[in-house]
Amino acid sequence: MTDTEHPFPVHPSMAVLPPDSRIREIYPADFFPNGEYVQLPHGRTRYWLLGPEDGVRVVLIHGLSTPSVTWQHFGPYLAERGFRVLVYDLYGKGYTDAPKTAYHANIFVAQLALLLQYIKWEHAHVMGFSMGGGITAAFAATLPHLVTGKLVLMASAGVHEQGDPPPEPPNGPDGKPLRVDSPIPQFQELVKLQHELLPGYADGVYSCLHDGPIHGLLWAFDKISRTQGVNGRQMEVLIVHGTLDPLVAYADALEINKRIPHAQLLTVEGAGHDLPVSDKCWGHVVKNVAVFLST
Repeated sequence: MTDTEHPFPVHPSMAVLPPDSRIREIYPADFFPNGEYVQLPHGRTRYWLLGPEDGVRVVLIHGLSTPSVTWQHFGPYLAERGFRVLVYDLYGKGYTDAPKTAYHANIFVAQLALLLQYIKWEHAHVMGFSMGGGITAAFAATLPHLVTGKLVLMASAGVHEQGDPPPEPPNGPDGKPLRVDSPIPQFQELVKLQHELLPGYADGVYSCLHDGPIHGLLWAFDKISRTQGVNGRQMEVLIVHGTLDPLVAYADALEINKRIPHAQLLTVEGAGHDLPVSDKCWGHVVKNVAVFLST
């Protein structure tokens, strides 16, 4: 598709890079099975469907800087246990185009709503990590008729207002502040290569930080506390957070829990921001998530 055929001006995704490029070795287009593209109004979106077609449906939403490779453990784990899992790259990340526009929360809410319509899912449970947690909250608060009834907010962003100072890094076991080089250090090279090779990546990250679902979503958490899902019951929420998260402070999880008093809080002692991929804790977390989504 040429630039003039796009319904909205975009920067291209990783899909235009050579198949043998280093970035596509780290994160190939077939990283998950059953990958497809769909053209949406703000750009072509890459998605994957895992697990049995008749399984309980759940959407996994990644965070700010790393695309769906974030779910390398969670996607297969849930699929192997009978869930039907939708994984997709957000606008401006990985194999999804980067629209030349501001990345407000609503652009991501619309992306997921249109993707669900395209794959003919009437509703699903939704799980989001970091910025994806903020998108999950905005989606559920705005379009509750598309949420089956359960939400998982893992290291969720969205508590602070735009312009608030970032949280002070917590201290490590030695009493010294933790040093942070990447939101998920395991994917430092992938983040670096996206910056270098994708013209729209840096602009998208910047806009997410200044315009998007990183900030200003207290209204969404408040609304979720009094909103029903498609199942006709109050939305059930599982909050998952590490006590040593240097990017999204553990205090943010407590604030979300205060806004959604009936939510369950899974505290992961000593964990940082890499909950989905950390060898020390991803298994513990995904087991709890699977139980939550199953009951």
